[in-house]
Amino acid sequence: MSSKKLLYWVFQVLGWSSFFSLVIIGNYLEKGFVQSSALQQAFIMFSAAVILTHLHRTLIIKGKWLNLDITKTVYVILLGSALLSLLLIGVNQAVNLIYGEANLTFQTFLAVFIIYFVINLIWNVIYFTYHFFDKSRKQEMKTLQLESTRNESELLNLKNQLKPHFMFNAMNSIRALVDDDPDLAKQSITQLSNLLRNTLQFGKKKLITLKEELQIVNDYLALEKIRFEERLAYKQEIDDSILHTTLPPLLIQTLVENAIKHGISKKAAGGEVSLKVSTVGSSLHIEIRNVGEYNPSAGTNSGIGLDNAKKRLEIIYGKQAEFSIGNDQGTVLTEVKIPMVNKKN
Repeated sequence: MSSKKLLYWVFQVLGWSSFFSLVIIGNYLEKGFVQSSALQQAFIMFSAAVILTHLHRTLIIKGKWLNLDITKTVYVILLGSALLSLLLIGVNQAVNLIYGEANLTFQTFLAVFIIYFVINLIWNVIYFTYHFFDKSRKQEMKTLQLESTRNESELLNLKNQLKPHFMFNAMNSIRALVDDDPDLAKQSITQLSNLLRNTLQFGKKKLITLKEELQIVNDYLALEKIRFEERLAYKQEIDDSILHTTLPPLLIQTLVENAIKHGISKKAAGGEVSLKVSTVGSSLHIEIRNVGEYNPSAGTNSGIGLDNAKKRLEIIYGKQAEFSIGNDQGTVLTEVKIPMVNKKN
């Protein structure tokens, strides 16, 4: 028996036994004693109530009344409660005849009907309300599952979009070296293979550790250092205590790549890219600075990489993620704040 069915029968037995126990107690308070026949009648009525409401439940399920709109549901509850009350009064009258008791007067009939109607109304309201919230909960779970599936699919598409974009930029860097410096081009290909190995290893995951992300960043910078030589200076400030904090793969690499592409490569003398990762309250704070000037109207410091990073942050963290880029103290500052979550061992 499932937990829901067990819960249903527990409430059935407890509910109706409590009601008829109160009837017996009322009988005792009125007469000062309880006859065995009264106990027998109460048991018969208890059994009848359980059976009739269970049959009513069967009709509700087979008739798919739980799927009705609110107006029709109210009619079903009221009509069902009234019919159940009349049936119980019929059983009650039959029991009276068997035990040789007087027939119900109209006044008594009305009083008993009201009592049964209220009890059956409570039964129906509880039953329909429970299933309404259960249905809402299931629908919410289904919606969340569909949204999760959609988000996973979108994340996969974004990752797949990022890989050819990244490869295109890397191969362009190597192509520029093939004629001028073949040996350096070979060295670049070796660095690229190291980078691709780590990218393939970590890129499949939804989240990776900061330590793993820094491996990708350092491999990428080693490749770009071959291309830019002394024009590229890099500085990083990382708190070792947060190396196991998680973040989306290729997030920092994408931001560093953007800083080099729109900052260093446009300057004849090159410049410095600095990375700082720290904690601010319960958030991981990523700061990347590069030489240059941010001018959104001219389309600088923007492109597929940044758009990709923003979309992934939104999918994974929602409104908990913050992303900003702008001019600061003669440099372009890119900042990301995400909830700090350590990798579970």
